[in-house]
Amino acid sequence: MPQRLITALVLVIVLLAAAVQAGCWDLRQAEDLGYVMATAVDRTPQGLVKLLVQVPNPRALAAGPRGGVTPGASISSKAFRNYEVVGRTIFDAIRAAAHQSPKRLFFAQNRTVIFSEDLARQGLGDVLDFFGRSVEIRRRLNRVFVAKGDVRKILNVPNPHGVCPALRIDNIVRWRGQTSHFAAVPLSKVLETLSLDGQEPFVGVIEAVANPTATPRVRKDLSMEPPLTITLTGAALFRQDRLVGFLNEPETRGLLWVLNEVRGGQLVVPGPGGKGQIAADIHGGQATIKPELTDGRIRMTVEISVVGDVAEAEGPFDLSKPEVAKEIDRLCAAAVRREVLAAVAKAQEVQSDVFGFGEAFRRRFPQEWKTIKDDWPEIFPGVEVLVKVDAEMIHHIGMISKSRAISVP
Repeated sequence: MPQRLITALVLVIVLLAAAVQAGCWDLRQAEDLGYVMATAVDRTPQGLVKLLVQVPNPRALAAGPRGGVTPGASISSKAFRNYEVVGRTIFDAIRAAAHQSPKRLFFAQNRTVIFSEDLARQGLGDVLDFFGRSVEIRRRLNRVFVAKGDVRKILNVPNPHGVCPALRIDNIVRWRGQTSHFAAVPLSKVLETLSLDGQEPFVGVIEAVANPTATPRVRKDLSMEPPLTITLTGAALFRQDRLVGFLNEPETRGLLWVLNEVRGGQLVVPGPGGKGQIAADIHGGQATIKPELTDGRIRMTVEISVVGDVAEAEGPFDLSKPEVAKEIDRLCAAAVRREVLAAVAKAQEVQSDVFGFGEAFRRRFPQEWKTIKDDWPEIFPGVEVLVKVDAEMIHHIGMISKSRAISVP
């Protein structure tokens, strides 16, 4: 065999061996990883980062249906484990978790990031740096929330329909289109908005509230209803990276109308003539923002189109009549307009342009924006906002056209 061929074969073998070794150097066995499902961040009175992570317990899951959370159960039978650690930074706290966790914490499956209200009011800039840099955190997958109350209570509420509270939160987010009354903002959107001059970030709000169905356990083999339940409600408004206020549920939907993020929901309005009431099923909406500049005065015109169906009609009216349908459209349009104006008023009160009016102005008037962008937080509260809503709520009226009013003696 020629010497050149021998040399070439040796070189190929060496390269193949190197490639095989390079592909295995950072191999991680699944059983060695603790798959973090939710992460909560707070600060201690001394200014240190307090990190809480939730990891499912594979031993409990392998035990079958009896391996769930039950009152008085040992930690080994609990479906999840929460680790709480303290560090100078988030990364420092994660490494400190190695003193407690028998597995390496792995964040690729993390879906929920929760910040305490106190930390959010101090500013999220420093702690967000880790989430922006980490190669494990999937920024589009994670939803960001501000917690009202103790985050430890939120992440310790048992999930009767799944493995752990983290998955319960994720499932609630999936059904947000049923009301559109709370915000579910991806981490990627928060990081992107922080880089803009003409728009402020907002996130969802999460808390543990009293469970109205909580009952004591009557039999040892039955699990009682937990005293607390997780709820997602409203939105938290920021000015740059600091929490400055909250929107309630109708105000939150008012914000989502403007941002084209209403996936569905319900509108309950008085019936035509003030008799009875109508419950409309929202199918969605479309909004556009039109900035105007006249004699130095800025005005934002928001035009919204809403479509839906009548889901319920209580009152003495005939939905098949054109004048009745037109009045219902008008009433629903007025309800949407009130939600938007309420959200605008609250945002202007705390100087938080979460609507992106400044960004819309920049795109329409780029030269003028350069002269006012530094003063936009002070200009925004005085901006006139005109809201126009066009509603079409009588696509279908169900199986009956006339409501069946019942007279009570």
